[in-house]
Amino acid sequence: MAARRKRISRQQRWTAWGVLTVLAAIVVWLGLAQSRLNPAVLVALSPPPPPGAAASQASGRTFADAAWLESLPTAEPAGPTESYDAETLSDRIDGKAELYLAANFQEMSIRPFRLPDGTRLEVAIYTQATPTDAFAVLSSQRRPGAKPSPVSPDAYATENALYFTKGNRYVEMTADRAEASTGPALAALALKLAEALPAGDAAAAGQGAARDVKALFPAEGLDPGSVRLAASDAMGMEGFSNVYTAEYALPAGPATALLAERDTAETAAADARAFAGFLKQNGYAPTPPPAGAALPAGAVVLGTVGSYEILWTTGRLLAGVHDAVNLEAAVELTARLAASLKDVTP
Repeated sequence: MAARRKRISRQQRWTAWGVLTVLAAIVVWLGLAQSRLNPAVLVALSPPPPPGAAASQASGRTFADAAWLESLPTAEPAGPTESYDAETLSDRIDGKAELYLAANFQEMSIRPFRLPDGTRLEVAIYTQATPTDAFAVLSSQRRPGAKPSPVSPDAYATENALYFTKGNRYVEMTADRAEASTGPALAALALKLAEALPAGDAAAAGQGAARDVKALFPAEGLDPGSVRLAASDAMGMEGFSNVYTAEYALPAGPATALLAERDTAETAAADARAFAGFLKQNGYAPTPPPAGAALPAGAVVLGTVGSYEILWTTGRLLAGVHDAVNLEAAVELTARLAASLKDVTP
């Protein structure tokens, strides 16, 4: 016997249509709501901007260094430029910001790039107040095993990085690999950037025609890669700033020469006395020089076990020998440094 087909009443049919209409309305409403997300939801779903970009937007200032990173020959930008000032630098290089700040840091911009072979690199440009400040950063950042680079007189390179200065700017280029082609590619890129960067103007920074103190070190026995400028707290002495050092290999043993130029001869003499006092507080004692040693007028000789210091001044220059392994090496380097300074205008 065939089953009877159940009839659907008109009321049931209208109820079903009503339910479908409500469901369709809900679907349409959800679609419209998704196209108009709450701003708070949009912010939550959006990736945060780079901290440097956020800092520059918040401060409203323009970073001059960013312009040099708009494009680089043979390299494609791989991300946005980030920029930092003295207040935000630690957001990028926490723990190392003091090195730059002590050397009169002004601003920094950094951007990632990609070379044609796929090498990814970051290029950072730091603006310091003067060329001397830029050298202070460059020299204090020198890595063990770094080799001279033809990009600039003070430039040096490692297997995957290159560092140089141009005027009052210090530049770092760091690649993500160290292959045979990495060094030449970085050097070519650095040469182009160095050509584009302005030379800087020490006089505009209030420095006048500053003397190149590091050029006063005698060449004989000098390790060229060892010349450094301590912007602050040289040799561990608080407040002892802007001191150049250079390491020497001597027949009698290794020693370090030091030079610091001050505004007046009186300031140079005061700093020499202060440093001598600091050394005495740390175990050094007055030591008689070897018989017949011809030392500069007013030179102070201090020594402790395995380390000797000789300090003197000539006009506005404080000069000396630091941490010589024996008295003979200290006297020998003193003679060389004094001879190098004898024709220098005080």
